Amino acid sequence: MSVSIVGLIGAVLGLYLAWIDQKILKGILQAAEMKNREGGGDGGIAARYRAPLTALIVVVPMVGFPIVGYWAGASLAG
Repeated sequence: MSVSIVGLIGAVLGLYLAWIDQKILKGILQAAEMKNREGGGDGGIAARYRAPLTALIVVVPMVGFPIVGYWAGASLAG
């Protein structure tokens, strides 16, 4: 199996988009937790499941986006 340069460029772009997506999702998770705490709560589901949600937010985009980017680059550009 040969490695496509265009596919690698797509994977790098996918990794960049995953990094942006990770920053956005972590901000949303933190905002939800802070909003619940300000309302007198204990942080809600965002605080209880912070570690698994953070791992999910990091792993899924950082693995999935480059795979999709490589596949799209290799398929569309040849």
